[in-house]
Amino acid sequence: MAKELYVGKILTNEMIIVGKQFLQKIEIVMPITGSFWLYTQEAEVWRLHVVTPLVATEGPRKVYDKLLNILDADQEHEYVIPAICLYAADDNNPYVSLLHKMRLSDELFDRRLTGVGVNGSGYIEDAYIYRLYENDEVSHSQADVYEEDGISVGRRLI
Repeated sequence: MAKELYVGKILTNEMIIVGKQFLQKIEIVMPITGSFWLYTQEAEVWRLHVVTPLVATEGPRKVYDKLLNILDADQEHEYVIPAICLYAADDNNPYVSLLHKMRLSDELFDRRLTGVGVNGSGYIEDAYIYRLYENDEVSHSQADVYEEDGISVGRRLI
């Protein structure tokens, strides 16, 4: 049985690895336009943000429930992410919008950002970006057809 990952004020290599493993599971069942760990001083904790257009169509609670189901089913890895550290968002989320504004290339992949001000629009205290695509793109590692509740529901944009 997997142990719960300790998530504190410092981003660890274990957090990055476990987050990447979890995101690989998520990409099988839902379209993802971005994913990143984000630390904010107010919360004093890191949260794994999963950015998906499903938040706008189904609502954050339903997406969060899907994330929890994936988390509960993930018993093959040594550690799992605490449920309290998961955050479902869409491209309208203020931090996602801020990250899109500071994009240095077409896509952000596996990059740490610390103490970054964005053209007077906001501030990223600390983040680790797994991927961040333009609003109309989803992960290139996703299959052409995706499933919801075991039913094939459509083609992903690649």
